[in-house]
Order: sequence, then structure tokens, then C-alpha cells
Amino acid sequence: MRRLNRWLIALGSALMFISGSSPAEGPSVASDATITAAVQLVLWKEGSLAGTDIRIETAYGDVTLRGFANTMDDIAMAGRLARAVPGVRTVRNVIRVPVQPSRV
Repeated sequence: MRRLNRWLIALGSALMFISGSSPAEGPSVASDATITAAVQLVLWKEGSLAGTDIRIETAYGDVTLRGFANTMDDIAMAGRLARAVPGVRTVRNVIRVPVQPSRV
């Protein structure tokens, strides 16, 4: 729990100090880092997604979600939550549900 609290404090501090660029300059690495951190936070706050293995990549406001989730509903929710983050232009959702062994 202490480790999680430290991580959240560090994330909050980073979000406070990282500023995006003006629209005339276009997206910057800092704004992409801010978007990635914000997407990570909203996914972590969603109970069903908190323990999933989802990686977030952001380039010029375009977010790619990769990894694994427990259900198709969780995959759809991750995409919806990512799209709602300010600064996100597009979301490419390639999260998968792990293959379950057959019960034969």
C-alpha cells in the first residue's frame, strides 16, 4: 500500500509539472507523457481494470492500448475511458482476452 501511495504522489507531482504545448506548436513529448499518465490513472481507478496487464503508448495524442484484460467488457471499458481523457485524439485498442484452456 505504501508503494502505491508513493506512486500516486509521484504521478500527481509529474502531472502538475508537465505542461502541454500550445496548439500552434502541435503535440509534444511532455503532453504525450501527461496523456499516458492520465490514461494509466483512469484505468487504475476502474476496479475491474486495476489488476490487468494493459500497456499504454501515446504518440502525438494517439493512444494505443495493448495487453490483456479479463473480459470483452473490460476491453471496451478501457477504450471508452481512454477516449474520455483530455488531449486524446484517437485510441487504438488491441487489448486481448487470454486464451483459456478447453475443458474437454
